[in-house]
Amino acid sequence: MTDAVDGGAGAGPVERIAAGPDDHRGRAVQRAVEVLRGGGLFVHPTSTVYGLGARAEPELDAVVAGLKGYDRSRPLIRLAASSTQVRQRRRGALWPAAAERLSDRFWPGGLTLVLEDGSEHGIAVRVDGHPVARAVPAALDDLVSSTSLNRSGGEPARDPDRVMDVLARMPALDRPCAFLDAGPLPASAPSTIVSLRDDTPRVLREGAVEVGALEECLEAEVHR
Repeated sequence: MTDAVDGGAGAGPVERIAAGPDDHRGRAVQRAVEVLRGGGLFVHPTSTVYGLGARAEPELDAVVAGLKGYDRSRPLIRLAASSTQVRQRRRGALWPAAAERLSDRFWPGGLTLVLEDGSEHGIAVRVDGHPVARAVPAALDDLVSSTSLNRSGGEPARDPDRVMDVLARMPALDRPCAFLDAGPLPASAPSTIVSLRDDTPRVLREGAVEVGALEECLEAEVHR
């Protein structure tokens, strides 16, 4: 089911597309890819909360961050279909042995890796546990950006009605937005974020993957 609904202050409607397990998920994913290739935005489920994203480009990162009321210069997390896609599409990012071991163990899942790519902040990447969050970059054949759907300081959205409420409260949308509605998402911990930019892995945020599990996988100490 596809519905065009008023996005509140937006210049155009938000296209709400059923993307649950009993729906035609492939059609929803293909429509999201069409919107993304046209420079639009998409709201998508993850294994934790609904996210807001676009194609993984700095100028679109600024658009998404502006809608949230965040610093427009800070890059967003990238979602990928697989570790292979990360290596193929982001050849400038270093892929150390620790990345190989951690991705083999915890992807798809709640672990975000920050890799060195020569930029100020590095690149944060994850292969998420939700099938829709993997299907879109797979169909797009590239990584996508992602950040939790909420205004700065607000609670992230886990329920479709909350998604629509948050979108209505955001600044005016000047581009299409596809909302892949996968229904209510269960409460869960956010992803653990680990930086691999230095020789010793460092936890930037504790979450779904415990530090002890990281150290067991790497057979080494992980700094906090």
